Amino acid sequence: MSMYEIDSAYVRRCQKRLREWGAPLSGWYCEYIYDMADEEEDPDHIDLFTCELCDCSQVRFVHVMRHDEYFETVSVGCICAGIMEGDILAARERERLMKNRAKRKRNFPHRQWRKNWYGNYQLTYRGRKVFINNKGGNRYSVYVDGRIAWRYKGKPLDNFVLAAYAAFELADPIERIRP
Repeated sequence: MSMYEIDSAYVRRCQKRLREWGAPLSGWYCEYIYDMADEEEDPDHIDLFTCELCDCSQVRFVHVMRHDEYFETVSVGCICAGIMEGDILAARERERLMKNRAKRKRNFPHRQWRKNWYGNYQLTYRGRKVFINNKGGNRYSVYVDGRIAWRYKGKPLDNFVLAAYAAFELADPIERIRP
């Protein structure tokens, strides 16, 4: 079996669950995808997601699937997303892009930031000027393409790393990966 083929028993099991729900077997599309690590306060501890279709409890990148003739979204892992939309390669590509983005985010604070004499930082990232401004003490703000952030995950930017993550969200938005 190649890496892009899926065990037919697995496909049947997923389709059986959809039938039990009275849900369509095909015609699903990915509304958006998210990383469970972005939901966590502690980057060293990630609570993984359980796929609503196959019950796999090891899902980090959650594909939220929608069907125009079904009343709710279904949150699933990569393989189930591929089965639902009939395109495993599209689901794998979304997941690959999310994994790459997660690596970029993890490395973002460690990039070569230029510090000016006011204590502010800047760099060019993917053609965008990214600024982290030290407002004195432990207060930061970030500025990217006319957008400003003072908080990250609801917390005030009280250290450089938090400010760098907030800047990353503005400079490398997840919307680029969403279908």
